[in-house]
Amino acid sequence: MIKLKVFFNAYQKKIFVGILEQRDTILFEYAPSFLKLGISLSPFMLPLQPGIFEDKKQTFDGLFGLFNDSLPDGWGCLLLDRYLQKQGLSYYEITPLHRLSIIGAQAPGALEYEPESTPNAPDFEELKLDVLSAGADKIIQGESSEFLEHLRTLNGSTAGARPKITALVSKDFKTIKSGRECVDSFTPWIIKFSSDSDDRNLGALEYIYSLMAKDAGIEMPETHLFPSQNSRGHFATQRFDREGVNKIHVHSACGLLHASHRIPTLDYENLIRLTSHLTHDEREVEKMVRLMIFNVKSGNKDDHTKNFAYLMTKDYHWKMTPAFDITPSAGINGEQTAMVNGKGRKILNEDLIQAAKISGLPLQKITQIIEEVEAALSKYPRLLKEYDIQTNLGPNI
Repeated sequence: MIKLKVFFNAYQKKIFVGILEQRDTILFEYAPSFLKLGISLSPFMLPLQPGIFEDKKQTFDGLFGLFNDSLPDGWGCLLLDRYLQKQGLSYYEITPLHRLSIIGAQAPGALEYEPESTPNAPDFEELKLDVLSAGADKIIQGESSEFLEHLRTLNGSTAGARPKITALVSKDFKTIKSGRECVDSFTPWIIKFSSDSDDRNLGALEYIYSLMAKDAGIEMPETHLFPSQNSRGHFATQRFDREGVNKIHVHSACGLLHASHRIPTLDYENLIRLTSHLTHDEREVEKMVRLMIFNVKSGNKDDHTKNFAYLMTKDYHWKMTPAFDITPSAGINGEQTAMVNGKGRKILNEDLIQAAKISGLPLQKITQIIEEVEAALSKYPRLLKEYDIQTNLGPNI
């Protein structure tokens, strides 16, 4: 039996939330003291009420979406499981709570888990990105590598399939160090690597997409392209779940609705409705409409439920996070993961308008957003040439 305490540590105020327990299945119960506070961390699947919660549908191996958002996918999960296997557990013995105990206080957002079962990364150790990228390649290839534990502690619990680390970056981008909290002139960032199986243009491609997204009016975190001798560069994005020394609660659409990201489960009309219901703010709804239009027209078909998320403000209101993971992709059979007006491919302006009408935005505004997105994406050929990128992927305009 495994038992973990869950804490909510937002804006430097650490509050005991409740207990997670692994028996035949995973159970969760709120602490009575937390229920009295009225802070709804996951309003749909874990309402604020006494009693023991169990996800009988086992969407995330029995773990509720609130806590599943603390776990990584692909690369991060590989590092966690390799570590647990080195501790003597077989792959089939590893449970979500084993993984959460390793994550401890390193989860994205503001949730923390105790007891934490592993040491932290060394603070303020200077990092060399190409060296770490080469180490990541060795791990992916199954080679025994001295980088395994180092990369595991640097990864934190960042999601996504590609190798990546969390790190502190100086304001002039010349120094990258390990550590959990920003100090002096350093701020927390996520830095992605391209593995040997990836297109070596991928980092630069994601960077120019972030530039076009900003031009299109999409709210984006600050981004940067670190130079590399082995690829076109390492893409980096400043963390939006950290504000100085403060942690910010983040919850994905996947976790909020228990809508798996591994298969198409939500269309854009669902996402627009979710944003309206959760935020009660027409400005946030407009952000979702703009992101829908950008994803479709930019060729980003990897628009699954984990790539849409919401953050909780200091006064416990919800808003959309800045956009992330917006690169062109082939999708599943060439289709958008999130459909538009019942279509996964050959999506026209009329389809985008029809879907966007659910938001309540006037037709003139929707048309204006389409024009702004198209104008931003028209810079794609120039940016490819400027950053010396060769790819067959690109916008649909």
